[in-house]
Amino acid sequence: MSVLSLSLIIIIIALQPLLCVAATADAFDDEIAAHFRAGQQALRQGEFVRATEEFKKVLALDPTLVEAEVNLGLAYQSLFEYDAAVLHLTRAIRARPNLAAANLIVGMDHLKLGAPAKALPFLQQAIKLDPVNRDAHRALASSYLEQGNFRAAAEEFGQTAALNPDQSEALFKLGHDYLELSARLAYRGAKLYRESAWGHRFLGDLLFQRGRWESAVREYRMGLELDPQQAGLHSSLGQALLHAGKPDEAEAEFRRELQLDPRNQLAWMGLAEKHLLAGAAEAALQAVGQAWEISPDWLALQREFPSIELSRETADKVISKLQSTAETAAKDFLLASLHTAAGEGNEAEGRWTSFRAALLSWQKDSNHNHTTAPDSCSAHRYTACLKSLGEGKGLTSAQRLLLGKVQVAMRQYDPAADSLAQVTGVTNANAEASYWLATSYHALGAGAYAQLEESFPDSWRAHQLRGEGFALKGDYDAALSEFQQALRLKPDDPELHEAIGELYLDKHSDDDSRRELEAALALDGGRTHSLCLLGRLYVQQRQNDKAVPYLHKALRIQPDLVEASSLLGTAYVRLGQFAEAVPKLEQAAALDHYGNVHYQLFLAYRKLGETHLAQKALARSQELQQSALEHDEAIVMGIPKPEEDSP
Repeated sequence: MSVLSLSLIIIIIALQPLLCVAATADAFDDEIAAHFRAGQQALRQGEFVRATEEFKKVLALDPTLVEAEVNLGLAYQSLFEYDAAVLHLTRAIRARPNLAAANLIVGMDHLKLGAPAKALPFLQQAIKLDPVNRDAHRALASSYLEQGNFRAAAEEFGQTAALNPDQSEALFKLGHDYLELSARLAYRGAKLYRESAWGHRFLGDLLFQRGRWESAVREYRMGLELDPQQAGLHSSLGQALLHAGKPDEAEAEFRRELQLDPRNQLAWMGLAEKHLLAGAAEAALQAVGQAWEISPDWLALQREFPSIELSRETADKVISKLQSTAETAAKDFLLASLHTAAGEGNEAEGRWTSFRAALLSWQKDSNHNHTTAPDSCSAHRYTACLKSLGEGKGLTSAQRLLLGKVQVAMRQYDPAADSLAQVTGVTNANAEASYWLATSYHALGAGAYAQLEESFPDSWRAHQLRGEGFALKGDYDAALSEFQQALRLKPDDPELHEAIGELYLDKHSDDDSRRELEAALALDGGRTHSLCLLGRLYVQQRQNDKAVPYLHKALRIQPDLVEASSLLGTAYVRLGQFAEAVPKLEQAAALDHYGNVHYQLFLAYRKLGETHLAQKALARSQELQQSALEHDEAIVMGIPKPEEDSP
């Protein structure tokens, strides 16, 4: 259900007592009552223009009538005239601050109008009046997010999930919310720190997560050119090279990391993976043993090792070679991982049991003998490091950053996010804190997805999640199968029809795409993404006159929808409506990744005789077309490459 449709339902239900009282109150004279009833009837019949006229007449006769202000605001809301809706609903709220639904709608409308700071007090009041309203918490999270307050946004997303009685739905959305937080930080970091190693590392991680190994390699290498000694960056590059099928180059990077820090466990585990690929059992065991010696409690958390896919033949070969080696905790860990990868659950569990016993023994000795020496953090003795940092009270920003990094290493992602979000400058100056905060939110999102898969594997949301994962990797057939399974479980969900429609659009199955997107809009006519996708379909087919109404409606509902502005501007250019095209294209220009928007601006400016502006737009278009960074950012943001018009 769209925000608009939801808002209408909320306000009609919540304000129904006001409407009834207003329609029957004896204090009203006959003329006011007649206009009010006529306005109500017009609202019910969907005649919103007539409704505004009737309620204006009521207010002309009695400017103090709060019920008329509310209904007039509702009528303007239905016409997507958000400024007018805000004006009249705010007047009603001043008179009656306890109108929870009106506060919610005003807050939502300020968000649509690009004013999150103005939305904040109304949404906070809505929650104060109705603490269990999930939509109010979600809108408040969006307001915080738009203002860069990631910690507060995360808290509200968590509240939204906690209030949802459908646990599979809650986990699905919470996973998306955390990944949105992570992506916002990463996209911003890639741009804000573009000329630093951190900027390239942000983008490299995003590309790595999407399986674009070569592109990730390029970003990590560019980062190392700027800062060859940045901790962990050689290991990140090594992992990307390993997944790209370049094990020897990967090994070189892991060893460079160890030259900087011989106690870097990620580098040792990367070496272990490289040796496993080569079937070098003893070398792999030695590398795992080094990680155990550094931090056994950290090693115990690496249950997804190895991250690369091993053939059954290679796994069996290494298992066989390890049988003759001495029994150690490192051997237990390695064999448990290999048996798991080989699908040998009983053998794996036996080795995990032995490993856990060794870990428990270490922990007992550690509790008696291990100190919280000042160098425990630099030595990667994480348990001791956490003890030395205490509860995190009274820490400096540098200490809080260190605490957050250690909590990330120990997979304590919730407290890590809390620690890192409090580091001074995390929103605009401290690249490292921002990076680890993005990492924490990404891990929390992945954790929510893992819980969904484990607890509700047959739910429609689990099928949808798998479909999204396959679509992200470009496996459209597998994605379609998962989406269709979800649709069989939830046949009337517009979001699923929209997802299938977008998938068909990416596959260039236009008729199938149109059918699914129209089905989504039949279920919920206010879905701006479905409207935008239909507009994109018609623009791609050069049926620009058909695209315009869909894109225009999308922008009426959500005025800040950049993709709709870009497509509508392009359609106007092709229709020869250059003056109408320019403001739409200018609105979209800031997020032009491929140069297409600026090229359309060039065409429009040239036709309008704006020679200087046309040349600037063309130059920027050519610059963006050559920018690998912009193209990579577009890929990780899911922005499709548009069809380019010939010069």
